[in-house]
Amino acid sequence: MSVYLKFFLSVIFIILFSTSCKHKPNFSGLATVSYSQHIQPIINSNCTQSGCHGLQNQEEFGLLTYSDLIKHTEVVSGSPEQSELYHVIRSYNSEKIMPRAPYKPLSEKQIQLIYVWIGQGALNN
Repeated sequence: MSVYLKFFLSVIFIILFSTSCKHKPNFSGLATVSYSQHIQPIINSNCTQSGCHGLQNQEEFGLLTYSDLIKHTEVVSGSPEQSELYHVIRSYNSEKIMPRAPYKPLSEKQIQLIYVWIGQGALNN
């Protein structure tokens, strides 16, 4: 079984486990999710489009740096369920979900990576 498949299955298990009970999930056994390698590309390609959270016509705030993301999306290190970032990308409310229409929502894989990254401490790595 490939490392990627093991990682993906582990993430699925943690998400299912964390949503089915009230115990805090354990992220220690998973491969490290990197801000610069995994999370920043997701944010850059989905959140910083013109008119959203990029350089031009920023809607409320920019998300161009790690500091911007942590500050403006209220990331609670180690607690995805308490982080606004996780709530706005996971929302089923069309008025709250990010990115907003006409842009497509994040894929399940992207949401899972962000969930694990926050759970692992939301490090600037």
